[in-house]
Amino acid sequence: MGYKLLEGIRIIDLTMVFAGPTSSRLLAVLGAEVIKIESAVRSDVFTRANVYPENEPGEEPWNQGSFFHTINAGKYGVSLNLGSEKGREIFKSLVKISDAVVENFSPRVMENWDLGYEELKKIKPDLIMVSMSGLGHYGPLRDFYMYVPGMEGMSGLTYLTGYPDEPPLLSGHAYGDWVLGATGAAALLVALYSRQRLGVGQYIDVAGREAVACHIGEIIMDYTLNGREGSRVGNQHSSAAPHGCYRCKGNDQWINIVVENDEQWRGFCRAIGGPAWTKEERFNDALSRWRHREELDRLVEAWTNQHDHYEAMEILQKAGVPSGAVLSMREMHLDPHYVDRDFFEVIDHGKGIGKRPIPKPMPAKFSDVEEFVLRRAPRFGQDNEYVFCDLLGMSKDEVRTLEEEKVIGGLPKFPPGRPTRIDLVEKGGAGWVDHDYLSELRKKFGEDIGRK
Repeated sequence: MGYKLLEGIRIIDLTMVFAGPTSSRLLAVLGAEVIKIESAVRSDVFTRANVYPENEPGEEPWNQGSFFHTINAGKYGVSLNLGSEKGREIFKSLVKISDAVVENFSPRVMENWDLGYEELKKIKPDLIMVSMSGLGHYGPLRDFYMYVPGMEGMSGLTYLTGYPDEPPLLSGHAYGDWVLGATGAAALLVALYSRQRLGVGQYIDVAGREAVACHIGEIIMDYTLNGREGSRVGNQHSSAAPHGCYRCKGNDQWINIVVENDEQWRGFCRAIGGPAWTKEERFNDALSRWRHREELDRLVEAWTNQHDHYEAMEILQKAGVPSGAVLSMREMHLDPHYVDRDFFEVIDHGKGIGKRPIPKPMPAKFSDVEEFVLRRAPRFGQDNEYVFCDLLGMSKDEVRTLEEEKVIGGLPKFPPGRPTRIDLVEKGGAGWVDHDYLSELRKKFGEDIGRK
């Protein structure tokens, strides 16, 4: 009989956008009861108003954003206005019966509400609180506004990303946010273990800039030890060749190939039929190949251009050469290996969305653990009755009064002037919808996938 790893742990989730919700979702999938708090005044609008099913916002656009549904699956959702005194008192009541608070506001917000860790631990002495922000909760830059481009830039990652003689590049998809979120979740797990042993809580301050910097440690240490500053090298490597992303036959098809040693080089030569150039002296050893890497890249791509990216991968892998087809989002979702490993979980997201496959947030498989079956992400305020009545013991009349006073409930409003993703599409600023995609998904995951 399996069990949930974090069963019995209750976490209050005050996070928004990517980093914080990613962190708390990891905890939800491990079995914790995560209660996401939003208010109609300050909802998680960035993810609620982003990427609609088939590019249609529907009657309730605040409940349709796919980013929200992906990174908040498995959580409970309530509407509570912490900007009001009554809202803060209700929040404190919830703290009394919870194990942890996770937040990613700007550093001054919780203190201004008188809800900092020093105050909250008076209510719950063994409380664990995790604060995630771009630059941390102390230091001369603590109050600087910071999103992922700034975090990645100030960590050194952006400076290292890109091609020689070209400007630095961002990572492409909020890498810094995902690293910050995963670091916050890992820190909370360590604090829970420590509390179990010692009976004390913790305050955890996680800075996104520092979390990203930890992932380029070898670059930092090379400068520390040798005074060498990392530079932009594109897809090349400091010692391996061939090493890069090569164009294949077909429209926008690519493959990543890495040859680290002579054994892999010999396998590569056999795989491509041993053309005369592979026997040239300039490619005889690893150092020579690296010195002539640009010409080598052109010769390698002349071969990959003759093959589909999957086909090229199969040929090279059979010869023992590390390689991988570069998959589009469509190919990734329909990849048989992902499907066979149950990487995607089909969740019924409810009205206006229907059943859709989403990636499981925990890319690890545990033995003797109950299968991670996620609740769908909450509709706005859908669990008010459970949290306020069942957990906190309020009557339904009290809840109705609080709704009239706008302490709880209401509907989120998109800030004036902020375009939604559908607005951008109508202005020609975003992409085309693949209308054949749903039919392909249905072949893989069942005929009931999609809107109802």
